[in-house]
Amino acid sequence: MSSLEVVATPVFASKDRDWLIRLRHGHAKHPGPPHFTLVFPGANLEAQDYAKHITAASAGLRRIAFRLRGAVVVPDPQVRCFHVFLVPDEGFAAIIRLHERLHAGPLEACLRPDVPYLPHLTVASEREFAAARRLAASLNAQDIDIAGRLDELEVQRRESDVVRCIAKVPLAKGGLFG
Repeated sequence: MSSLEVVATPVFASKDRDWLIRLRHGHAKHPGPPHFTLVFPGANLEAQDYAKHITAASAGLRRIAFRLRGAVVVPDPQVRCFHVFLVPDEGFAAIIRLHERLHAGPLEACLRPDVPYLPHLTVASEREFAAARRLAASLNAQDIDIAGRLDELEVQRRESDVVRCIAKVPLAKGGLFG
């Protein structure tokens, strides 16, 4: 069975991107760069209509700059594990507003009423709370400060473990140097 979702893969300085990729690969077992999932599966739309909605909903929205400065542990009862998320402090509200805007109309069905949306990059998944907590504490002790920017959204079709890009939707440049 396939599903559609929307992600944003941030632009980072190369040393920060490489560090995040190594961290995710070592602890989350997710290869590749980290991303913000903005719309989770659940819409009953054809891929073309889904992509049109995302394009219309994000029209005129500016790129989002953010800073990651803290790690939190979040339980996931669905898969019986504990995730370690890096969450933005700067840019948090802008990502929340983007999330809300994307879920207007036909994608409202993708909202999860049982779990509040928390903008994040998953860097680890652990079966035991203590292991997740140790990693989050270790990251927080490092005084992390990673700047990033969301330049575009990507509509993806997921079929089991295979993910395919359906559409890329750029966000507008801001100001003179945007």
